[in-house]
Amino acid sequence: MPSTSRQRSTRDRPAKAPLSEDAVVDTALALLQSEGMAAVTMRRVATELDTGPSSLYVYVANREALIQAMQERVFASVDLETPDPARWREQLHALLARMHQALIAHPGIAATVVAEAPATEATLTYTENLLGILLAAGLEPQEAAWATDIFAILVTHAAVEADARHSDSQGQADAGYKAFTSLPPERFPLVTAYASELVAGDTEQRFRVAIDVVIDGLLARAARR
Repeated sequence: MPSTSRQRSTRDRPAKAPLSEDAVVDTALALLQSEGMAAVTMRRVATELDTGPSSLYVYVANREALIQAMQERVFASVDLETPDPARWREQLHALLARMHQALIAHPGIAATVVAEAPATEATLTYTENLLGILLAAGLEPQEAAWATDIFAILVTHAAVEADARHSDSQGQADAGYKAFTSLPPERFPLVTAYASELVAGDTEQRFRVAIDVVIDGLLARAARR
């Protein structure tokens, strides 16, 4: 009889899942969730897939292309709106909230898109949808185009801030309140008097207020023309 201590034949081992772009991106996103963006390297993704880094270049050209593919996946997960002049404000809030949540659910992705113009199919489709909603609001094309940029910056920076704060928003608020109220009131009378107001609201409340402030400003600007 053959020895039971012999090494298993390669035929006895479970077959590896075939490599594909989806598999590479799935693995990169899993690493992002568990260890953060710094862990997302070609070598580390290859290790997780039980292959060599050179095998990945068939599907993504380099780390920058991998991150772009990750961005594409995140943006593509966001449900879009059919612009409706009767519901444009509601639609704008809904679209931006979904994008905000998608970025927060993938910590580190927001920071990669802050300084980049839309370049992938999904990011361009999202931009197209956002611009369409703003045009449905009755804004002039130039105002709508600028507003598209403003909202893109607002969403990504809000998500970057959420990444930095993680989930301890109450702890951050408490620390901010303590820092403000410990200041000398003779030098900072307003900051100390309104410390509660300065730290009030969770991330979602503050994000929604920011959107409304921009919207109301745009509408007021349009009304003066």
